Amino acid sequence: MVARMKIYPVLVLLMACPLSVAACDNKADDPVSVVQAQVDAYNAHDVAKFASCYADDVVITDLGGQRPVVVGAAALKQAYAFLATKPKEFRVEITRRVVNGPVVVDQEQVMGLPADKGQPKALAVYEVREGKIRKVWFPPRD
Repeated sequence: MVARMKIYPVLVLLMACPLSVAACDNKADDPVSVVQAQVDAYNAHDVAKFASCYADDVVITDLGGQRPVVVGAAALKQAYAFLATKPKEFRVEITRRVVNGPVVVDQEQVMGLPADKGQPKALAVYEVREGKIRKVWFPPRD
């Protein structure tokens, strides 16, 4: 009985503090919280929550030229609709993060792909202003 009494306050505290603190619809969120919230939504395959972290006029640029530039929230939702079809094991892990004011740079490792695809790494550079991701750049991998 004593063990339960000691654990109970911890459980209450954990239930009151969700793991993903940032809600992306709060314009006061700092850049790290906004970027982490979109990573969490990406990994949960929640396209609506993922998109809520981005500005309506977001611009996403693949600097390697492999994918077309994505402009605007509607195009973002369309470009990332594939998340809803991926198995739950599909996700990204942040292996390194650098922050400089409104800029967050994440080194990501893609997990949950078929064995022949491996676990590719990618670099993502986010510019966050007023609680929303405004611009994203994906440098080439080569």
